[in-house]
Amino acid sequence: MKAVKILTVFIFITVFNSLCLAAAFEAEGVISKVTVYRGQALVTRNLKINLPAGSSEVIVTSLPSQIIPDSIYAQTSGNVKVLSVRYREKAVKEDTREEVKKLDNEIENLKRRIYHTERKKGHLDNQWDMFIKLRQFAADAKQIDTGRGLLQFEPVKNLAEYILEKADEYIEKTLSFEDEINDMKKELGLLERKLAELTAGSSKTRRQAVVYISSDDAQKAEIELNYLVNNANWNQLYNLRANPDSSTVTIEYNAVINQISGEDWDNVALTLSTAEPAMIAEPPVLEPMMVSLYQPVPTQQQMSQFDLKQVQEQQSLRRRSITKGIQASGELNTYATQTQIMVMNAPVRQIEEYQQQLEQIARIEGVSATYSLPGLMTLPSRNDRQLVSIASVSAKADFTLLASPLLTDYVYLQAELLNDSDTVLLPGPASMFCDGRFVGQANIPLVTIGEKFTAGFGIDSQIQVKHELESKKTRIQGGNRIDTYNYRIALNNYKDTTAKIRLLDRLPYSQNSSIKIDLTKTSMPLSEEAEYVRTLKKKGLLRWDLELEPNTTDENATVLTYSFTNEYDRNMNLTPVKQ
Repeated sequence: MKAVKILTVFIFITVFNSLCLAAAFEAEGVISKVTVYRGQALVTRNLKINLPAGSSEVIVTSLPSQIIPDSIYAQTSGNVKVLSVRYREKAVKEDTREEVKKLDNEIENLKRRIYHTERKKGHLDNQWDMFIKLRQFAADAKQIDTGRGLLQFEPVKNLAEYILEKADEYIEKTLSFEDEINDMKKELGLLERKLAELTAGSSKTRRQAVVYISSDDAQKAEIELNYLVNNANWNQLYNLRANPDSSTVTIEYNAVINQISGEDWDNVALTLSTAEPAMIAEPPVLEPMMVSLYQPVPTQQQMSQFDLKQVQEQQSLRRRSITKGIQASGELNTYATQTQIMVMNAPVRQIEEYQQQLEQIARIEGVSATYSLPGLMTLPSRNDRQLVSIASVSAKADFTLLASPLLTDYVYLQAELLNDSDTVLLPGPASMFCDGRFVGQANIPLVTIGEKFTAGFGIDSQIQVKHELESKKTRIQGGNRIDTYNYRIALNNYKDTTAKIRLLDRLPYSQNSSIKIDLTKTSMPLSEEAEYVRTLKKKGLLRWDLELEPNTTDENATVLTYSFTNEYDRNMNLTPVKQ
């Protein structure tokens, strides 16, 4: 046993000495590619080093302030091997970046100019104080001369003119100094804000990665250093440009990127991803869950309802913990215990609602998409945001007009789009354009490859719809009351082309068998679209798919009529039910 310990110590000392004697090289490297996640980014630096045979120490300098030290790893190719990688920090007196030094010098020079100008103004103020005393002395002397009868006009005139001239001169110089000082202070504030943005999140620390490598022979080696940084993010943004004449919509898929990692990304291959970067190899450990019994306190509501926002927050915390692997075993087991206990104690209806909420979140946030952008990008470390293009998709579109006169007098243009590209469209805000005109803002849902979705393109003022109740009749039959409603809808088309329009209206509906509601007649048949018939028709929603002839207005307008009846207990009234 003693011999084993001695051998272990000997091996350690040998390896340590070999590392200490290794040739040392210092290099900054070039950032070649960056993958931006939600809140973090994976940065890759490439270094080219002329290595001697044997062990070497490569010191990678100028690492950013927002680096995550535990994420650093290095790779090489060929017969060059990475022995270890470690991170270290060194305190420095000042930021060594040239742009920071330049701003520091400008700020220092400007402060010096402000100080000198303020001193000049102070000196002028002192001169004015002496002038005031001189003016008071002259006034006192004038009083004495007047009492003695010695006052003469010419000296008094000269003295008055001198006083006025000096007063004007002082005011002009004072205003000039004040304007100059104010302008310099504004410029100083601007420079200080620029410096704050440039050094956001950074400190006066030099960060380095020390890579120990070995090479079988002397050669020119390429080393790839990878690390994660915080304070990097991206969000999707769309422009949708509709062209109804060609039945197409151009979807401009953009990304707004913001990064204040502490280093500039110049001419890098950029990738955007919604995945969660995980740098832990070991999975979390599932622990046993012991339970016991307790007597719940009677309340109106046995279990607090899980609203969507609460579920989203829980899932977000869980996803962040998942990326920590074994290090998050405690957090993940706590979350799993809470969820299992909730399922065991909650009523079935609440569990079903909870599952539906989880499915909704998974539908939106569970999709992992990666976009490799063409060309090279430059993204400085700044607080401002930069817009880049992810893709431009020309989608086939089926345009139709949508009218819901119960809700609004306006008629809207809608398009059903097919995403037949190879790009997944993540949910995000969109600016909508029709024939080159901006028509408003909208939100794009998650659209997978080959999926259809609906988008609105604003109001079409050339179509007008008028909805009115023509008559209501009531009669009593036995113990029931029967109400008959007759409605008229007039559709005016001011276009010189045929207009396809989807008209929506509704009847009340009920699951109470004592309420009977019937559509008795309609002058035009309801839509036979399969999804509408399967889902919405049974809930009282009425849909007509119509074509309006060109220039059909007023007396020539398209007119649709329908009637329905409500039958229920004569002593009761109808009331809406919350769903």
